[in-house]
Amino acid sequence: MYDPIDRYLLENDPARLQTDLMNVTCVLQMDEGAHVPDTLTRIRVLPTVAVVGQKSKVNRPSAGAASLEIYIKFLPDKGGTYSNLKSLGKMVKSLPGVRTVKYLTVSGRKVLFKGKALVI
Repeated sequence: MYDPIDRYLLENDPARLQTDLMNVTCVLQMDEGAHVPDTLTRIRVLPTVAVVGQKSKVNRPSAGAASLEIYIKFLPDKGGTYSNLKSLGKMVKSLPGVRTVKYLTVSGRKVLFKGKALVI
């Protein structure tokens, strides 16, 4: 346990983040010729994004869109979870080659909005 002075210093330390990173997993539906390493690099440089990684191999059917499962850790804004996911999804979807963003989990918990998967 911390005494009140230690707790105050921990909570008001300017070197520490005021909010925790949000960790999401999602599936990107991508154009047939999309280049995965370039897409991941573009996601890494988006505002608020801290870490991006690939969860599994790219699923490339013989014809059609490629599917890629990734995780993203980002610093959420002051809004709620839904608004943060929507904002991040719009930024990712605006990248070349990305068709849709389907969220699977947030901090290890399944994501549903009004009983359906959240797809941007």
